[in-house]
Amino acid sequence: MTFHRREVLGTLGVASASTLLWALGCGAPRPGPSRAPQVRGEVRTWLHDAVARLATRYPDVHALAVSRRRTAAAVVVLGAGVARLRRDGVVLTVRDRDGSWREHVTSELTAAGVDAAVQALDAPRDRASVDFGRAPSSPDEPLALDDQELRRRADQLLAIEPGQASRIVYAAALLEVDDAIVWSVAPGRDLEQRLVRLRQSATRAAWTAARPVVREVEHAWSGWLDDRPITPAELAATSEAVLELMTPGAFDDGDRTVVLEPSVVAILLDAVVRDFLTGQPAPHRDDAPRLPDGAVLASPLITLIDDPTAPGAYGGFAFDDQGGLASPITLVDAGRVAARLADRTGGAGAPRGRRPGHVARLEPSSSHLRLVPAAKPTTIASLYSDGFALEGGLAATLDPRTGRVRIACARARELRAGNPTGRVYADVDLVGSLTSLLSAVDAIAGAPSDLVISDLAERDPASRDPSGRAPAERNPRWRSISAPAIRTRGLVRARRSRT
Repeated sequence: MTFHRREVLGTLGVASASTLLWALGCGAPRPGPSRAPQVRGEVRTWLHDAVARLATRYPDVHALAVSRRRTAAAVVVLGAGVARLRRDGVVLTVRDRDGSWREHVTSELTAAGVDAAVQALDAPRDRASVDFGRAPSSPDEPLALDDQELRRRADQLLAIEPGQASRIVYAAALLEVDDAIVWSVAPGRDLEQRLVRLRQSATRAAWTAARPVVREVEHAWSGWLDDRPITPAELAATSEAVLELMTPGAFDDGDRTVVLEPSVVAILLDAVVRDFLTGQPAPHRDDAPRLPDGAVLASPLITLIDDPTAPGAYGGFAFDDQGGLASPITLVDAGRVAARLADRTGGAGAPRGRRPGHVARLEPSSSHLRLVPAAKPTTIASLYSDGFALEGGLAATLDPRTGRVRIACARARELRAGNPTGRVYADVDLVGSLTSLLSAVDAIAGAPSDLVISDLAERDPASRDPSGRAPAERNPRWRSISAPAIRTRGLVRARRSRT
C-alpha cells in the first residue's frame, strides 16, 4: 500500500505551519486601530486615576491591566511561518457596600479606554485621596527576535539524524514566546510584573505497521530564551522513540501494578486539583461532593504544593490576577487534604484568583504544582516490577460525583521481574477510583520533569468570527506541573480493537 504525504498528514491531524500557528492562537492579526507602544508610567497613571475615582463610591477597588505580545514560529516539512499577536486589556473590579461584586473589562488600554471603563461603573469625576505605596521597579527587557532568528531557532528543532530521515514521514517544530506586562493597582498596592513564558516543542511521526505513531518533546518555562532549550540528545531520543515497533494485538484487561511516567502523573494531578481542590465546584457540577480538610485523598507518600514562586516555572508569577502576592500553598500534606484554592470574592479556601489571558472571568486555579515525595525518592527503574509502565499521558476524565477517573495513555510497556519485556501496546486506559489509585501509590521516583498543561479557555462561547465556525478569541490558562514517576495499582485496558 502506498501513502501520499497529504494522506499521512491528514491521518495525523496536522498539515502545515499555518495550521500549527492557528492552533497556538497566533493567526494573522485582525485589522484594528494602530496604537503606539504603551509607556509604563502612563499606564500606571491611568490606573491610579481610575482607582481614586472608584474609591469615592466603592469600599473595595482593584484595577488590573495587561499588555501581551505573543510570537510563534512553526517549521514543518511543508514550510515555515511566523505569527505575531498583540492583546491588551483592563479589568476594573469593585465591591458594593452590600457585598456584591461588579467588574468591567475593556480591550482599550488607553487613557480614553480606562476612563470609559470607570464611567461604566458609575464612578464620579471626584477623586479620593489614595496612598498607593512604593512604586514598582522597572522589569528587565527580554531579547527581541526578528523573523529570521525565530525561524533559525525553530529549524534547529527540526533536525533529524540521516539514518532516521527515511522512516520519519512528518516532523514539526514550534517556538512560542508569550511576553506579558501586568499591572495591579489598588489602595495601598502598586504592583507590576513582566512574565515571559516560552515553549519549545518538536514532533516526529512515523508509520508502524498500519498505524501512525507520533512522539513529541516539549520544554516550557518562564525567563530567558536559552534557559531550558531542548537538547540534541532529546531530539535524537524522540526520533528513536517514534520508530519503536508497537506490539500487534492487545493484552487482557485486568488489575495491574503500573508505573506512571511524569506526563501521566501530571494530567492526573491537574484533574485532581481542578475538580476536587478548588473552593468552588466546577460548572454544572454543583452536586459534586467537597473533600473536607483532613480527608484522606492519597498515600502518605504524596505531598502536593501549588508554588508560583518556583524558579523558572511556566505557570509562576509574582502576584495573581487579584493582586495577591505569590506564595506556596500546600494542597495535600502526606496524603491528606490540607487546603483548597479559591478566589477572593467569597470562595472558601486559600486565595489563588486567576484570569485566563489575564482578562477573562476570574476563577480559582493552580499555577505550578509540585509533587514532593514524603519519603526518600528513588530511580524510575527501581519502581519496575510485574505489570506495565504507562507512558504518554493524553487526557484524564474525572467524575467528581463518583470519584471515578479514566486516564488515556499513548502506550503501555510490559514489565516482568522488574525489566521491560520488549512488548509495547498502543492506546491504553487506566481506570478506577481516584482515591484507590492515589492511595495505592507505594513508591515515587526522583528527578521530576517539568510539564506544561495546555489549556485554552474561550473567553465567550457566543463570541465567534463572522463565519460562525470558531471562537473569536481564546485565552490561555498558564499552568505547569513538576512531577516524578510513581507506582500504583489499577485497571488497565486496551482502547484499540483486539482484532
